[in-house]
Amino acid sequence: MFGKRDVQTAGAGGTGASLVLSENDLHFFADAIPHIMWVVTPGGSTTYVNRWGLDYAGLPADADFNRSWEVVLSPDDARRVRSAWREAGRTGSPFELACRVRRADGRRRWHSVRGQPVRRPDGRIIWWVGTATDIDDQTVLQDSLRRSDQQTAETLTLLETIQSAAPVGLGFADHELRFVRANDSLAAMVDLPAERLIDRPVANVLPELWAQVEPHFRHVLEAGEAVRCVEVSGPTAGPDRVRSWLASYYPVRVEGEAIGVGLVVIDITERKQAEAFRSVVMENMADGLYTLDEHGRVTSLNRAASELLGWSEAELLGRRLHDVVHFQHADGTPLPAGQCPMFQAQVQRRSIHGHDQVYTRKDGSVFPISYSSTPLDVASGIGGTVVVFRDITELRERQRREIEARHGQRLESLGQLSAGIAHEINTPIQFVGDNIRFLAEAYQQMLDLLQVYRDCLDLPKGERSWEERSQRAAEAEREADVDYLTAEVPTAVSQSLEGIERVASLVRAMKSFTYKDSKDRSYANLNEALTTTLTVARNEVKYVADVVLDLGDLPEVLCRIGDLNQVFLNLVVNAADAMEGKDERGVIRVSTRPEGTTAVISIADNGCGIPKHLQQSIFEPFFTTKEVGKGTGQGLSLARAVVVDGHGGTIEVHSTPGEGTEFTVRLPIDGKRPEPA
Repeated sequence: MFGKRDVQTAGAGGTGASLVLSENDLHFFADAIPHIMWVVTPGGSTTYVNRWGLDYAGLPADADFNRSWEVVLSPDDARRVRSAWREAGRTGSPFELACRVRRADGRRRWHSVRGQPVRRPDGRIIWWVGTATDIDDQTVLQDSLRRSDQQTAETLTLLETIQSAAPVGLGFADHELRFVRANDSLAAMVDLPAERLIDRPVANVLPELWAQVEPHFRHVLEAGEAVRCVEVSGPTAGPDRVRSWLASYYPVRVEGEAIGVGLVVIDITERKQAEAFRSVVMENMADGLYTLDEHGRVTSLNRAASELLGWSEAELLGRRLHDVVHFQHADGTPLPAGQCPMFQAQVQRRSIHGHDQVYTRKDGSVFPISYSSTPLDVASGIGGTVVVFRDITELRERQRREIEARHGQRLESLGQLSAGIAHEINTPIQFVGDNIRFLAEAYQQMLDLLQVYRDCLDLPKGERSWEERSQRAAEAEREADVDYLTAEVPTAVSQSLEGIERVASLVRAMKSFTYKDSKDRSYANLNEALTTTLTVARNEVKYVADVVLDLGDLPEVLCRIGDLNQVFLNLVVNAADAMEGKDERGVIRVSTRPEGTTAVISIADNGCGIPKHLQQSIFEPFFTTKEVGKGTGQGLSLARAVVVDGHGGTIEVHSTPGEGTEFTVRLPIDGKRPEPA
């Protein structure tokens, strides 16, 4: 490749000692370079491609290098590369161009291709060395920046759409606690049209509730601190009935000064009523139980079973239960005794547990059950079976609702974070507006100056002397303060573009976070998802902690990224909440790394920590260590369900009171393995 002679280099200190490199040594160094590299003779024959290039393009070591480019490059790119090589060979000059190179997985990525001649001391070219460097990520970034202007134009429309479409009440009250903004959802909660809320004091809109909510409004204005998830109950202006809400109050600031209170309200009336109803039912409910003899005939039936089945004990005694209650599938097709797992378990006298069967009531309707069947041995030797069952219709419905709620919870979280997001967008929009007003004034001043120039040039000859005209122009320039405008206008333009990009980046994060996944899993970039989540939660974090990112080189993971976004958001917000009460700013560390076939995500804080005796309970539904009204206890429960049940991963907590907490999530890179048949 490099010629038959060895290559000598001067030794250390220039003493004349030499380092002799053989052709194999040079191969070794070339193979170690993380770029595609090849060598071409002056006649155009490719004599060598380094190992990185072969592996990247998926070419065998004995490939015909002179024909490989036809496969690795697209026809158009191949023509451009050949043309560049021919021109370089003619002129003896290096060249550089961008083209797409096909990777071993079939994907084409942009590369910067360079050709450099290697000359002898007499100037004669002995080789051409070519390199190709992957620049695909930079190219994608440049395309993204070009689209940012269009995305910025969508920002205000998106915010208005979020406000009008959000399934939660959103409002803003000024410093005098008068409503300035209110969406339709908030108006519906208080049984008033939205237009009747504007410019009215909150106390007048909610006279029956004012005593409950006034302290929270005052606290936000006076202390500048958010009050989150406080339950409020009472009558409204509409029908005479009590309703319940979960309300959060946020300070809205302009240039650091609180100008009012942002309000996020969730109507939980139906949920409270459902919980009360369920509580009464559960207190009086018991599992159904019946016993069978060795032939499967009913020997006893408890009250709950009688109520569930619609049969009295007297009506079923002595009858084979399979023929009366368990004789059909859910779709009504017959279930022969030979195929009935419960009947066969009774015959074979073995214990079974299941939840995929249905029972038929006396009226012919069916309902799903979970059950356990256990052989019963008596002293007389006459055996039987005890069956305990429960109606799981409500359980299956609740599971369905939980799945649906999990998909919608991201939008609910954004509703809770909306005041902070609005603040994040309002700040750059504020100084963009100020700069545009300044530019408008500067534009008018320059127009006035231009008019003076024209007037001086258009005067009839002799009407005013050149000295008078020059003096008039100089005065106009002083009035316009041209030097000041020359210095400040570029700064105003630069600041405005920076503000627009800040808004666009937040909008991109919001669009990514609120995207609703399909039911199918797909490969996703977890590092990108974490970055998006931190952007959405920035206002929750920035006042209490600094975020340190240590994102490793993770492969894409087969998952439902929308569900994982919600997990990451819960963990980040919990970490921020753990900083409350600290005398100094905290630190939240977010890191990722691969471990074999597993992707590891760590979110750690140096907050208050969790007592050891509570660490085993934090993943239980409705368990929370936060103050009343600040946490529902659902976040970590849903997080565990998503990670463990939904993705076959693990979630662990390590915490030391007073030092901090670390949550570690491990996810299989290739997704959850299918359940065994």
